Amino acid sequence: MLLENDDAVLAHEAVVQEGFIADYVTLDNSTVLMLGILELLHAEHEQGRAQVSLAVICKRLGVRMSTLQRLMTALSEQALVVISTHKERLVVALTPSGEEVSLALQAA
Repeated sequence: MLLENDDAVLAHEAVVQEGFIADYVTLDNSTVLMLGILELLHAEHEQGRAQVSLAVICKRLGVRMSTLQRLMTALSEQALVVISTHKERLVVALTPSGEEVSLALQAA
């Protein structure tokens, strides 16, 4: 005999199998911020600015530098961004993989 929770699990598994998981998964704040970073970097790249300073990103997204650095580390570990120093400022740029992901996000 199936319990109510079992029905929910089976329904969830069916949704996953059908490929509609994105409609049912909630994103945490860090994930939303990382997607926002990729979107911002993509927009800047489209306007001819390949690098953006971390300070500018903090200001535009309204996040603290420590939070941004943690998120940048995660994005960098996934090879989506590269962080470097330019004129004594930390700057970030999309990698080719990061550009691919940001283009896919734009299309979604």
